[in-house]
Amino acid sequence: MLVNGKRNGSFLPVADSGRSPESSLPIPLQLAEFPLPPAMPDAVLLLRLLASASVTDLHAITEVIRNDVGLTAQLLRIAALERGERPTGTLNIGELLVQVGLDKLKILAAETRLNPIHPHNAPPQARERFWMHARLTARICEEMAGETTPANRDAAYVAGLLRHLGALPDLLGWKMPAWTPNSPGEIGYRMAKAWRLPTLLTDVIRGDDKACTSQKGYALLRLVNVADERATRWESAGVPMHTAFAWS
Repeated sequence: MLVNGKRNGSFLPVADSGRSPESSLPIPLQLAEFPLPPAMPDAVLLLRLLASASVTDLHAITEVIRNDVGLTAQLLRIAALERGERPTGTLNIGELLVQVGLDKLKILAAETRLNPIHPHNAPPQARERFWMHARLTARICEEMAGETTPANRDAAYVAGLLRHLGALPDLLGWKMPAWTPNSPGEIGYRMAKAWRLPTLLTDVIRGDDKACTSQKGYALLRLVNVADERATRWESAGVPMHTAFAWS
């Protein structure tokens, strides 16, 4: 647990209720090409409640963040700013929370935009399916990694969760610059690079096994692709997530 855990300095100014969340972000976060992703409203509300408690339950906060695509991507982005220019870093959500500290976590909770009710392109059901598929793929990745390389369970989970990050711009109706590639994998790769996510993760998000920069990235991509296919089959068969993992 983090008990009034604080690090020196603050990451962002406290959100002003009269401004949009992005207006108070520092220049490195004002990414004109790729706005930071929103999160599901229930996840954001729960995170704000947990972060405002006098004694913060690190385990509960970890579970909230790792179950939401937007919150996970934003935490990774904050951790990248902490690291500087190095494209490496842990993919363990609990460790990342300790690294960034409670002050920045509170601001993350306050500044995160909610997944829009009426996006330009996709109906709410499509976005909910995307989030659910991402969570299911992540869970399958985690279980598969646990059977072979238990030390990589956390990395496998995050990689599975963010595998299709490049689908978000179209799903959320973002206006993309003219130079943006057509491939969702390449879009996701550009997003991950702009946010300085770890190279291991950018390889998976790109989805091109021939472009992987390491054997570890290649192996993780193959694992995620298997999990992604399995999740799709289970969804097509109408298998609920809790039933799918009754054996775990």
